[in-house]
Amino acid sequence: MLKAGLVGTGYWGPNLANSIERSGMGIVSWLCDANANNLAALARRYPDAKSTTKFQHLLDDGGLDAVLIATPTTTHHHLGKQALAAGKHVLIEKPLTTSSTESLELIRLSEKYRRVLMVGHVFEYNSAIRVVHELIRSGEVGEIYYMNFERTNLGPVRTDVSALWDLATHDASIMCDFMGKYPISVTATGHSYLNPGIEDVVFATFVFDTGIAAHLHASWLNPSKVRRVTVVGSKKMVVFDDLDLLHPVRLYDKRVTLPPIADITGSFLQHKTLVIDGGTTIPVVQTQEPLLAEVSHFFACILSGSRPRSDGLSGLRVVQLMEAASNSMMHGSAVVPVPN
Repeated sequence: MLKAGLVGTGYWGPNLANSIERSGMGIVSWLCDANANNLAALARRYPDAKSTTKFQHLLDDGGLDAVLIATPTTTHHHLGKQALAAGKHVLIEKPLTTSSTESLELIRLSEKYRRVLMVGHVFEYNSAIRVVHELIRSGEVGEIYYMNFERTNLGPVRTDVSALWDLATHDASIMCDFMGKYPISVTATGHSYLNPGIEDVVFATFVFDTGIAAHLHASWLNPSKVRRVTVVGSKKMVVFDDLDLLHPVRLYDKRVTLPPIADITGSFLQHKTLVIDGGTTIPVVQTQEPLLAEVSHFFACILSGSRPRSDGLSGLRVVQLMEAASNSMMHGSAVVPVPN
């Protein structure tokens, strides 16, 4: 049984602690938080775990196998760096860090000390997202034209990072997972209405080398909670709705076709397209909690020595996408290339 230490016991930390215990592969050995009140509240639920406000206590424990970090984004690099250097396997909540330089350093440290470095791109472990992924890869959807991502709600409002870095990182990881590659450019715009300099609404369009566009809307200043992904292809269209607990994936047999050019030139059909609606099917999605799947995968990689699905490189690439989008926003929505 792997011994795990949880750093950050606030909003997301309790969910991670629960998944650690339920994975069947790990136990919560340490709880750590600078906020003594948050720490005490969670410690009551895990009386066998040691609790501390000092991160060094976890680093000094030679029997601690892994550290899971769910703290503010600006602390990820510093904490992850210390944990890896102390010989711990590390899972860091998204985004991995606030800069690609910091992400690269964590990757190099994980390689140097031969430790697993994983980032919490939890939607990559969502069984419904995996179904959409398979529909794309199998050719069921056809040639992908474009993708649309909506992630909005009224709160929770953050003051450490923008809606881009907080929310859009989920969709950036999903789009890259779907395509099996990374976009080559982005144009973005963002607006700060609540806290100066921290965008609470963001619109971004990423473009892949094949011409596929992925449009993204992220905001915590919106009356409606939406968690939806739409993929439009030449054969079919698929929608993932994370708030639809019964049928999160719907496959639409809808497309637009044109008659052969020889048949329409000079005729009335020259100005017409053929819209095909073959109905809707609901693929079977196996019920599985994404966070539990993520934590279980982390522990399995530690035990087997294998590379995680959302490894350090995956985290780096998402950070690079966020950096490029931020750069675009700072330069009047200019088209900004994404590093190769």
